[in-house]
Amino acid sequence: MELFWSILLAVLLVLAAAGMMIGHLRTWRAALDQRMNDDEHDYRRRQFRRRMQTSGMLALISASLPTGVLVMSTWPKIGAFFWGGVLLLVGWVGLLALADMWATKYHYGRVRRDNTIEEAKLQAELNRLQSIRGNGKAHPPHPAKRERRQD
Repeated sequence: MELFWSILLAVLLVLAAAGMMIGHLRTWRAALDQRMNDDEHDYRRRQFRRRMQTSGMLALISASLPTGVLVMSTWPKIGAFFWGGVLLLVGWVGLLALADMWATKYHYGRVRRDNTIEEAKLQAELNRLQSIRGNGKAHPPHPAKRERRQD
């Protein structure tokens, strides 16, 4: 009975991992259609690799569940090494998740900083133009050119 539930859970998790991999591929292809600078392209490429690797390892770990049940019931000493290997894979998935969080924070922090700098430049240019043109308001016509209204 334990084998049945581990197979069922493994199938569900493998399907989830496959779905995530399909989602990563779609996101990557959509990103390739956009215009990106070199930094953005490098970030997206690395993100795709990390996430595909994580999803693939999730599928591998999932498939190891029923295998581990069989190994433990047949060869308990080998099963201990087997589960140690699975634990290392889980640790690697955790490190990839941390790397993805850090990379995302770093990348979007840099994008935010660049946007703030660009906004400050544009604001300075706007202020300069407004001071030249009288605060952006239309200048009243010259008094000599004003038409006199006769009643």
